[in-house]
Amino acid sequence: MEANNHTHHYNQTASSSQHGLLLIVIPDFEAPLGDTCSSIHQALGLVDRLTIVVSVHSPTTITCNGSKAAAASFHSVQKVLSALYVSFTKQAVALGRPLAELDIVIRESCGYDVGAGGVGDEIPFTVFLGLPPAIKKLEKLNERRLQNGAKRLVIRTLDEAKAHATGETHTHLVEAIDSALPYTNVREGQYGDVALGGTFDHLHAGHKILLSMTAWISSHRVVCGVTDDAMLKTKKFKEFMEPLDKRIEAVERFLRIFKRGLVYEVVPISDMYGPTITDDKLEALMVSKETLKGGGMVNQERENRNLPPLTIEVINVISPTETQVDEVSLKISSTFIRQYLSEQASNSISVEAPATETTASKAAH
Repeated sequence: MEANNHTHHYNQTASSSQHGLLLIVIPDFEAPLGDTCSSIHQALGLVDRLTIVVSVHSPTTITCNGSKAAAASFHSVQKVLSALYVSFTKQAVALGRPLAELDIVIRESCGYDVGAGGVGDEIPFTVFLGLPPAIKKLEKLNERRLQNGAKRLVIRTLDEAKAHATGETHTHLVEAIDSALPYTNVREGQYGDVALGGTFDHLHAGHKILLSMTAWISSHRVVCGVTDDAMLKTKKFKEFMEPLDKRIEAVERFLRIFKRGLVYEVVPISDMYGPTITDDKLEALMVSKETLKGGGMVNQERENRNLPPLTIEVINVISPTETQVDEVSLKISSTFIRQYLSEQASNSISVEAPATETTASKAAH
């Protein structure tokens, strides 16, 4: 495709402090992601922050009786999100940018026209990115921006030849899914009110997958408990932990980006239960494989209080204790981020110290 006045090819120099929208178009959630790994790598070389918008050609299928049914399963959506987040994290770490940020939005599920600059579109994008098959959609997105009174953004066409040259696909990234965990048939919006909890320090890929899938299965409300500072005294590198209000704000912001139209209650909790043992409207609880036991304890306490049990749904992505996918899972943890920040601070001090000593030495002479 030829570049128009607002389209530039990948090899052009990008300015700093850019937030890019990378559009990825797939036929369905079961399809291979193909050249996506390469497009992420190219995007990382162009922008400081990235939002991937996944657009699905066929979000629904027609059943034998003529009715429409959701084509995407919990596992297929989770697999795509995991593959993208893992690929991004792996490449960001390799480039020496472990703190690079990524958000992933499913266009057909998010509830707003992401990138169009209209009401509810609060992400300050500065550039659009995509492989050639996505460029027409990005051009139409620019047209909607103009209709909404927003300025047209530069479109950068990523190099499809580079993607084919690397030969890298997402197939090796499905290891991020733990097949030993139980399979769930839950569908999008199946539960009204869903709960989850966590520390959510330095919101990273693992957190975002957990939050995304919780919002994906909810049709009304998500209740998210964020552990308060009193519960985190034994955490490693505690001095680099974000304050409670910042962690709550980050969770709220991400949930609003991922899916609109839901009620989000992000609240501090001072124990492992939070609202899960007092809220009689909750239907399900999303847990990770590390906190699966805690889900059973929640239901036991609900039984003690004459509340109905919650359906336990398990997010089975990589954990900080696993060494899968070239140990990238070790990088998807708050502890790793705090350790990295600690090392950066120590390096900064050690660099300054010799300079001071040299100055003192010169003064002595």
